[in-house]
Amino acid sequence: MKSLSLSLLVRHLYLITLLFSLQVSAQSSLWQVSKNGHTLYLGGTIHVLEKADYPLPKEFEDAFLKADTVVFETDIAQAKQPEFAQKMMQQMRYPEGKTLKDVLNKTTYQRLSRYFSDKMPMAQVDVFKPGMVVMILSAIELQRLGMVVAGVDEHFWFRAEKAAKNTDILETLDEQLAFLVAMGQGNENELIMNSLDELNEMGAIIDALKKAWRTGDQAVMNSIILQDMMAVYPDLYQKLLVTRNDNWLPKIEKMLQDKRIEFVLVGSLHLMGNDGLLQLLRNKGYQISYYLQSEK
Repeated sequence: MKSLSLSLLVRHLYLITLLFSLQVSAQSSLWQVSKNGHTLYLGGTIHVLEKADYPLPKEFEDAFLKADTVVFETDIAQAKQPEFAQKMMQQMRYPEGKTLKDVLNKTTYQRLSRYFSDKMPMAQVDVFKPGMVVMILSAIELQRLGMVVAGVDEHFWFRAEKAAKNTDILETLDEQLAFLVAMGQGNENELIMNSLDELNEMGAIIDALKKAWRTGDQAVMNSIILQDMMAVYPDLYQKLLVTRNDNWLPKIEKMLQDKRIEFVLVGSLHLMGNDGLLQLLRNKGYQISYYLQSEK
């Protein structure tokens, strides 16, 4: 099962509208990070949900109420503005004179054309780079599945605004967009074909992911997504996860130097494996424990 495009969409779908493998299950995908009397909460998220997924695990709500500052991957409110949508559309388009048809082989292009034949004119798709095409494919399927409700990040972003809580981000929208624009470069055919292959499986994949996320079962999330991503697209794994985790680590460490409590929310993939934030923090000597709502 190739689940790369699903993992990317779940992390980034809010931009266009828009997990260190543990062998045990926690109460939720939320951890307490501490050292020398300083603490923050680190939560793995799913970026797109359906109405039935609410209410969220109580641990997340409890951490939100305790936190002085809520930290997100990027500025979610700005990501929803028309100006950013226009910028993204411009950067995800090929320059004039080049189209998707020039990049894909005949077999891939014909299969993609058949998919869109009853959905939208292929001429509208042809101007976009593969990363954008993957998001369009997945967005169509997610809408069919009813996955159109705000995910964990967006939910708490607007909760923080309403409660007048401090917020912060780990990277700018321009930094995040640069990763999306480069998605699939060098293996465009594989990315598109794998995305088409998994559309029929997306409902089952998402159901399994949400169940594993809610119970904190990192081993299941690892087997569903991360292992395939590392094996099939090691370069993309490096750029989208490893590089960004390395960029975020010193920012998270800085948060642990004062008495204020941060609630940091990142896509669940960023917590997994030897390159995940949990292991990177362990390597630095931080104590990591599952956060339970009963802890006071």
